[in-house]
Amino acid sequence: MATPPSGNPEDDLAPILTRWEFSSDQPQVRFLDGIDGSRRIQIRLEAGILQFEGVGRPDGLRPQGGDSWLEVLRTCAIRLTVSQCEALRRELMLYHQRAAALFILQEFDAARRDCQHNLEAIALVRAHAESKVDLGSFELIRVAAVLMGTRAEASACVRRRDTQGALAAIDRGLAGLHAPHTASPQLHRDDPPADSAEADMLRAMRDALVPKLPSSQRVDLEVRLQRALRFENYKLAAILRNELRQIGD
Repeated sequence: MATPPSGNPEDDLAPILTRWEFSSDQPQVRFLDGIDGSRRIQIRLEAGILQFEGVGRPDGLRPQGGDSWLEVLRTCAIRLTVSQCEALRRELMLYHQRAAALFILQEFDAARRDCQHNLEAIALVRAHAESKVDLGSFELIRVAAVLMGTRAEASACVRRRDTQGALAAIDRGLAGLHAPHTASPQLHRDDPPADSAEADMLRAMRDALVPKLPSSQRVDLEVRLQRALRFENYKLAAILRNELRQIGD
């Protein structure tokens, strides 16, 4: 049996943990300028600290010399193996964790960037994974990426006082939760997205914004509703009808 590696006294994290005490009341996230000048993100956990690179792959690795497994595999893979998909899945979890941290730090554009990375990777898996790959776990990550990306986009609009833009982002997010996943039975969900916790969260965010929408913009909602019906986008039409009901006459 190999001898476990031993650390040096300077590797002890106790002084850092003492200076940054843990609190269970709210998430603790901060930016940090590293000793090399690079910006990093730290999350305080109960028994330690999780650290991400500010840009690129969150753990700072360069698989096969690329910025990420997504970059490597979408340029060379015709059929993704189980091991390649597992490498992508682990990478997606890193990007999702960093997106959540960036959202807390109100770095909304950066959070959306990481969510978009995940959505592109999941699309690659759905298109090229061999049949033995379990796609169900990727669907869960897809829904989480749609939710986080939508919240980030809508929050950025609210910060710019663009209520209409925020509502449009939420419309797209709700439609994204309804997006057809695949014909594969592996992605069947017992509960329809319309009744999911993710959809409820976006609807609650939208409901909080609707009272801020000027009544004069009711006409714009009606135009969008007619356009959705014309293009047979009935799910979006249902969302817009609900918005009109929220506004009232």
